[in-house]
Amino acid sequence: MTNICPMCKKEGDLVQRITVESLVNDHFKKHLKSFEYGLCKNPDCDIVYFNNETSEIYFQRDIKVPVWYKNQENPIVCYCANVTLKDVIDLVVEKQKVKTFQELVDLTGAMKSCRCKTQNPSGKCCKEVLEDAFNYALSLIDTEI
Repeated sequence: MTNICPMCKKEGDLVQRITVESLVNDHFKKHLKSFEYGLCKNPDCDIVYFNNETSEIYFQRDIKVPVWYKNQENPIVCYCANVTLKDVIDLVVEKQKVKTFQELVDLTGAMKSCRCKTQNPSGKCCKEVLEDAFNYALSLIDTEI
């Protein structure tokens, strides 16, 4: 499969059908034709999933959840536990309840249910994104001093 987004022409990640099928709005499910799709990672592109061989394109409006990197105001950083960037900042910076990444995981329940393949638009574990959010929150503390 060619993995280049048909709109922005940037390379995308591969995503399995189970992810797309779980996250597209119900009326699109019967139209899915492929076993794998491209995931456009360009935050400025409206396309989320695509398959160039079958000419399928699914936009953010066609997906049940907001895609964290598609210019969201308060992106979800763990889909399984519905943890947002604001939640992480609140726990680390505002309430100062969390000092370590493990404390964040324990307190929020992030990465516990392991439904990433069907809940996260990338079909992958959120650990890297959650770590980035945690480190970003820590950097906010450093800038306040």
